[in-house]
Amino acid sequence: VTVNNYTLNRSQLHVMDFWSDPVEEKAVTNAQVTAAVGAAVVVADLPAGATIVRAIVMMKFRMVENTNAAENSLDCTAVQPIQVDDSGNTGWVSCIDFVDEQFKIAAETREGGDVLIGDNDVSARVDGNDTYDFQWLNAKAHLANIQFNDIQMGIRIWYSV
Repeated sequence: VTVNNYTLNRSQLHVMDFWSDPVEEKAVTNAQVTAAVGAAVVVADLPAGATIVRAIVMMKFRMVENTNAAENSLDCTAVQPIQVDDSGNTGWVSCIDFVDEQFKIAAETREGGDVLIGDNDVSARVDGNDTYDFQWLNAKAHLANIQFNDIQMGIRIWYSV
């Protein structure tokens, strides 16, 4: 858990990051499917009376690999966001959006990973100490397969007390 303090409009905002355990691999095939991505994130230690002002989701992966013999990328014919939901299964909310042709990778190539930082405020769903799950809606590559290795999901929360 990482904590930072910010002063905004004369009220103090605190920031905490929460991360999942790593998951070894997520393969995105050429068949559109909605499936779990990463492990659950447990948000804990927010103080009593905390008001969440903003929450975003992050996806970290160590490596991305195209296992196909041709160039490959995401096929976003249908929208395919990463989504978050709480343990009460209140409903999935989009948190990280992808665009068509994202992760364009040469044939049979592995590239270093990155951290994707969503710009969608999900504080309507991530609203306190809870366990949060993630799914990749309509995940699809143009060709089989794009593999993401050693994935961790994260939630960054700005709150006031």
